[in-house]
Amino acid sequence: MTLEELSKGEHATAEYKQNIPLEKEKFLKTAAAFANGEGGRLIFGVQDGTRKITGFAADEIFQKMDAITNSIYDSIEPHIVPVMEIAEIGGKQVISATIRAGMMKPYYLKKAGPEDGTYVRVAGVTRKAEPYEVQELRLEGLNRSFDSLRAPGNISAAAVNRECKRLYNKALELCRTEEQRQAQKKLTASQLLAWKVIGQDENGQYYPCNAWKLLTGDRDAFPDAVIQCAVFKGVSRNIFITRKEISGPADQQIEDALAFVKEHINLGSRIEGLYRQDFYELPLGSVREMIANAVCHRSYMSSGKIQVALFDDRLEVTSPGKLIEGLTKKQLLEGNSRIRNRALAAVFSYIHVIETWGSGIPRIFEDSADYGLKTPEITDFGTSFRISIFRRPFETDDCGVIDPAKKQRTSNKESFTDNSINKILKRNKQSAETGNKAFSAFSESQRGSLLSLLSEIKKDQTVTIRKLSDFTGLSKSTVERLLGLLKSSGIISREGATKKGTWIIHPLGS
Repeated sequence: MTLEELSKGEHATAEYKQNIPLEKEKFLKTAAAFANGEGGRLIFGVQDGTRKITGFAADEIFQKMDAITNSIYDSIEPHIVPVMEIAEIGGKQVISATIRAGMMKPYYLKKAGPEDGTYVRVAGVTRKAEPYEVQELRLEGLNRSFDSLRAPGNISAAAVNRECKRLYNKALELCRTEEQRQAQKKLTASQLLAWKVIGQDENGQYYPCNAWKLLTGDRDAFPDAVIQCAVFKGVSRNIFITRKEISGPADQQIEDALAFVKEHINLGSRIEGLYRQDFYELPLGSVREMIANAVCHRSYMSSGKIQVALFDDRLEVTSPGKLIEGLTKKQLLEGNSRIRNRALAAVFSYIHVIETWGSGIPRIFEDSADYGLKTPEITDFGTSFRISIFRRPFETDDCGVIDPAKKQRTSNKESFTDNSINKILKRNKQSAETGNKAFSAFSESQRGSLLSLLSEIKKDQTVTIRKLSDFTGLSKSTVERLLGLLKSSGIISREGATKKGTWIIHPLGS
């Protein structure tokens, strides 16, 4: 403990006490909350608020330490053994009681019991846990997730097979390349059992887990498992323009909510070469990620519905339930992730709704920067979690083309010419005559798309396929096919790793 650390004041993992209070519950609640979260320190001998260091006399400090240790150990279940230290700050001695994150959650005040004596830490404040939070802590202590718990009823083998087929077809639909489609494995009942989407009793009868109810859109089981979409006039929630409630299978809700956003944000075009390319005002990949993250990681034990709200200046996606215990906003931005609903997450990964764990939040921030938008905001309200991305003025000319003065992304670098594309086509036509089938899928009508890709690569030689898709408005599979054409032509090549490599543009021959 240093003066610099002390100057930060109380926060999520630190709380100060001038002395051992007569009402010991004041610090015992915080000790339990630290154990239920990411851990923390109780500092005795520092005034709360002023942070004035009062310290303890040498002849009493060890007695104080024993009193704190015994109170924490005797009053909290399961037992907590704090790590006690004496620190010298400003020439005075203070006591530090470090509480580690617990493995046997929930931790609670023994005399109150788990339902009334469990506490959590939110934004530097200790508060009583909501009933759903107690249940989540209990599951975390058992290393279980709520969506893998057994739900009432039984399922026929035919119903299981139908759902396997539906999810397989959804996975094929969301594949980004032909190669990915060819490699897509069919889904089986045994895989759903392994993911704990369903279970099987001793007689071989299938039964649903909560994930099954969510994936099949059972409103009776989860009436709040819907997405409320709305467009508001201005920057507050005072006036609705339109609203829609989306229900059904959890994976389909993501697609329907994304379609709602696309319908109500601006769509313009950019001229690239000879052709127009559609260009949405917000990065659709980020919008999809925000919605998918809410559906996959929300708390299904808390009341409330996911909300997708579009304002004049921003898009907000709010999900019920606070951040999972032990996960901070800082960790999210660094790409760390903890999965709240493991069965759903496994299915979403299979159908390509989620790609790489922990990459979603950083990608949203990267996409906003690429679009020239204000930095997104993350807000943990303690009972809900929100991600906001921001809009900007979006003006088009009479033909629906983005006004050059308001263009989202600009470059002073030289553009490729249509003559360059003619050379590519000519070269590949010759290759096609010698058996190159890749060229047969393209024609001169693709020159606008090729121009768009080359222009973007020339602006940023580290650009990813995902970003090329967002910038040009082309699907990822189309981008990959066109890049294959350019590579087979010898116009471009790739050096380095898939995600961190560099595009090399080679001189065009005659």
